[in-house]
Amino acid sequence: MRPTPDRLLNGEWSRFSYTVSDSVTNSEPGQVVLVSPEKKVIASDFSFDSDSWLVAGNRVANTPVQYEASSRGSLNHYIYATDDTLNMQDDNDENKWFFQAPAKYLGWQGIVYKGFLEFTMSSFSGDFSAGNLNSDLNLIELHCSKCNTNKGVTLVFPLSATSQGAFTGVTTKFSVGMEEGKGWLLDSKNTLVAWAPPTRCEFIEVISGLSSLKILGDFTKWYESISVDNVNWRMEAGGKGLVGSQIPFCAQGSADASVCNC
Repeated sequence: MRPTPDRLLNGEWSRFSYTVSDSVTNSEPGQVVLVSPEKKVIASDFSFDSDSWLVAGNRVANTPVQYEASSRGSLNHYIYATDDTLNMQDDNDENKWFFQAPAKYLGWQGIVYKGFLEFTMSSFSGDFSAGNLNSDLNLIELHCSKCNTNKGVTLVFPLSATSQGAFTGVTTKFSVGMEEGKGWLLDSKNTLVAWAPPTRCEFIEVISGLSSLKILGDFTKWYESISVDNVNWRMEAGGKGLVGSQIPFCAQGSADASVCNC
């Protein structure tokens, strides 16, 4: 067993891919991810810096978040950002901003299938009364640009689908299941077609080729300041030390799950 504190590294230890051959053909690449007993695959605890998180959707796109190396309640070393633009249409702010995850969260992340995306969120300022909240809030957005034969696929997790059902500005820990049927919706790309839950194949393909992961920061119709701490993707542990968050065989037709018959 790896020694402490190395054993408790905040995130995966390492990962590698491999193929097997029968001397005639080679298999598709297999992926192996080595993690600590906490089962965290990727994590940002912001102990030393902002971990390259950005703000997307504000007046100036892709600006660095603000970093705070102190404690505020249950937040201890965290990032935050403030709304700097409003686009009010039909009593709703159409230009919503997000915390955008760095590159380490992107690419093949199929290992977190059936695991959890977790983070803690709080607010410094803003009016979170019911009448001042934006409508149709999606707490998380996942995008895969190469999915669906390079047409692109976006999955969203509505705030209303969380166990809390809302965010009132007080410090809140969110834990979202990484699996179809847990509340995720597929962007239909058509205003006349309702968004529906993704299929198993669609969900696994997206997390097998992520190009973007964003967490909502813009909840209200006016200006607000939002802080985030302890973001992590955690695998679900199975019995006898085994890990339960594994891609089913029916989605292993190709390394990026684009060949799938689930």
